[in-house]
Amino acid sequence: MHEFHYAKEHGIARTFSKALRLIEKSLLLGLLAASALKAQQSSPSAQAWAGVVRTAAGEPVAGAKVTVFTPGAKKNPTAVTGTDGRFAIADLRPGPNRVSVQMPGRGRTAQVVVIITSVTIVLTVSDQNVLSMAANPQTSAGVSNGNPSTTSNAASGTSEEKLSSQKVSELPLNGRDFSTLLLLAAGTMTDVNGQTNFTQQFAINGQRGVEAVFAMDNADVSDPEMGGSTFTNFNVDAIQELQSSSGWMPADIGRGAAGFTNIVTRSGKSGFHGSFFEFLRNSALDARNYFDHPSIADPGRIPPFRRNEFGFTNGGPVVLPKVYDGRDRTFYFVQYQGFRQVLGTTQVLAVPTAAERRGQDVVTYSDGSTDTLQVPVNPAIETVLARYPLPNNPTGAYGARTYAAPSNVNTDTDQFSIRIDQKIGAKGQLFGRFNYDNLTGPTTNPDQTLIDPSFGVQYVDRQRNGVITYTRTVSSHFLWSTSLSFTRTTPSFVTANHTDPALKFIDGLFEAFNGAAGSVGVREFVPGTIEFCVDEPAARAEVGCGSTP
Repeated sequence: MHEFHYAKEHGIARTFSKALRLIEKSLLLGLLAASALKAQQSSPSAQAWAGVVRTAAGEPVAGAKVTVFTPGAKKNPTAVTGTDGRFAIADLRPGPNRVSVQMPGRGRTAQVVVIITSVTIVLTVSDQNVLSMAANPQTSAGVSNGNPSTTSNAASGTSEEKLSSQKVSELPLNGRDFSTLLLLAAGTMTDVNGQTNFTQQFAINGQRGVEAVFAMDNADVSDPEMGGSTFTNFNVDAIQELQSSSGWMPADIGRGAAGFTNIVTRSGKSGFHGSFFEFLRNSALDARNYFDHPSIADPGRIPPFRRNEFGFTNGGPVVLPKVYDGRDRTFYFVQYQGFRQVLGTTQVLAVPTAAERRGQDVVTYSDGSTDTLQVPVNPAIETVLARYPLPNNPTGAYGARTYAAPSNVNTDTDQFSIRIDQKIGAKGQLFGRFNYDNLTGPTTNPDQTLIDPSFGVQYVDRQRNGVITYTRTVSSHFLWSTSLSFTRTTPSFVTANHTDPALKFIDGLFEAFNGAAGSVGVREFVPGTIEFCVDEPAARAEVGCGSTP
């Protein structure tokens, strides 16, 4: 009886001991699991990564698939962008990874290396389906892809400015001249002293304007003679991005001590896109300011002014029905812009009076009496004097010799460009572009056109530029590019008159005659003689040099 009771109590004790050990193990395992979960939540080994997908024009892309390729991972995490182009992927390993984007209707881009951080990233997919990255400027000043920062860097002495096509087209530009946007960069101002041939120049950080380098699609378009930029009137609707650097230049720029400006032109897309535009400025639509009033030279309400800027852009894939289908492979972009301007100017000249053309010199003495001297006029110079208009404003700046009249200054420009982009395999990209710009005007001597319209001298320039570039992506860490380009400009000052001599009066009594074409001296009327000399060899045989009694 006692033995049975002891055995029963001994079995209960062993059962209780096993249950206690089981509870201890469960508590220990629960504690370890909680510790591991807490460590996982606080560990930097996994974190969320957010960003936004945009087009090259800066527009958000909805429905784009973002895939992150992590080394050693069994499954690559993906995310689809919302209507605002934003995405977020959780539980990513920090450090180097690869990312690819597939936009709706396109294939997947090539993988790009990215360092996963907490910084919001901006993924930009170009029209050629090339992926690039940058940090969101609202969250960081650098780029979290292992490359140098693309913004201002005071430590390195380098400053960079970038304007997208949307910003370029939205900003008000007088004359649609994109080069004026450079004045938005710090330390940049116009260099008036260097503007010798109607090419805009900019002094950057105190350097001379000729030290600035300009490029279009990384092809040099600097004026080869005087510096500054050619194609300053390039169609702003055909500009994809405007890049400007100053300070210490990167190695890929190569030259230029002041600044480097690169104009990235637009390329075609998978769909057909285009635009037509017309910009009008007319004095008939302007209000009169305080200083505008009718005069003999300009009897109208305000000085006349007319400007028309018109053109078109068009781009898309190269598709020739039943011949060639270049969708997702070959793209084109073409643009044209015309510029017509008529600027009214007021010219005030000193011209001979009717009496002086007959050789009469009226002398007025202090007592009010007058004396008229008759001077014989050589027939050769008499013909020249007869071509001057008669004075019309006796109370003007030159007294009885004052002639005031409006003179129009005309400027006509036609510029055109075409660009072709071609994908060569999965890693090659070839593009070519050709520009021409025909500039005629303005007239440099509008005063002379009042004497004879053929005396006008116009600035004429025929600018040409072309580039061919091949880029090959060898790997995600290495690519190479080669480019061939040319630039041709023909700045000149052309006059239509090649027969009349150029004369100027030595004492400045009258306005020069055909003054922009040469030099001829004719002295003031002196009793008894007129002295003159024609410097034009062609006219020397007919007129000669000497004096007449």
